[in-house]
Amino acid sequence: MNKKEVLDKIKEETGCDEESAERIFRKAIKDGMVKAMPNWNFIVTIAIYLAVLITGAWALWQHL
Repeated sequence: MNKKEVLDKIKEETGCDEESAERIFRKAIKDGMVKAMPNWNFIVTIAIYLAVLITGAWALWQHL
C-alpha cells in the first residue's frame, strides 16, 4: 500500500480528518508499526529500460 491508501484506510476506519490521519500515520512510522519500503517493481522496470538503452547506445557506437 502506498501512503495515500494507508491514509484513506486510517480515515475510513477511524472517521478522522486528513490532518489527524497524517498524525496517526507519522506516529505509526515512528513506532515501527508501518515501514517504508521501496517500490521494487518500479526500480526493476527502470533498471531494465536503462540496460536496453545502454545496450542500444553501445551497439550504435560499435556500428560507427
